[in-house]
Amino acid sequence: MVTRALLVLTVAVAAVLGTAHGASYTVGAPAGSWDLRTNYTSWASGINFRAGDQLVFKYSPAAHDVLEVSKADHDSCTASRPLATFTTGDDTVPLPAGGVTRYFICGVPGHCAGGMKLAVRVEAASAPAPVAMPPRAARPPTASPSPAPMAVPPRAGRPPAAAPPAPAPLGMAPAVPPPMVTPGAKAPAAAGGMPAVPPPSSAAAPAGVGSLVGLGLGAAVAALMVFH
Repeated sequence: MVTRALLVLTVAVAAVLGTAHGASYTVGAPAGSWDLRTNYTSWASGINFRAGDQLVFKYSPAAHDVLEVSKADHDSCTASRPLATFTTGDDTVPLPAGGVTRYFICGVPGHCAGGMKLAVRVEAASAPAPVAMPPRAARPPTASPSPAPMAVPPRAGRPPAAAPPAPAPLGMAPAVPPPMVTPGAKAPAAAGGMPAVPPPSSAAAPAGVGSLVGLGLGAAVAALMVFH
């Protein structure tokens, strides 16, 4: 009972929603319809039913109906336990699920045994081909701005250190020139108020000897000039 309720619910929902992309097949077309003249085994063998397709049963409601049944009831033509019943004469039965076989018979006594029975194998819907997407262009790397170099002012040079003054030699006193003595002048007083003692006469002797030598040389030169 649970299986039958689920199947009825599936058929009802699919009938309301319909299919957006499946094929629609009129049972028995184009040579016939839902009747006693068509060989439905031969008709179904030439069609590849897929999930999303639908079956359309066209018939006279006064003469026929459509019952969806189990495989066992289909094989034995038992109409007392239908899974779904269609009686409008223009019934659309969706096939929403793949991988299953659906079974239909006519419920009028003697018609299923006369050939009004149909088994439809429904394959899974083929997956749509993937849409090729163009490759995305690689984004160029973003160049990070380099910081501007900082100008470093030149370092001021140190002035050269002045060389220290050379030290004076040890133990040497600066030379002091002797005092000049002017003839006729008084000698300066020595330290302590005492008058300076004049140098001895021998100190002036060299000056007198020099004068005599000069006079002798002058006389000799004069004599030579006379003889010539």
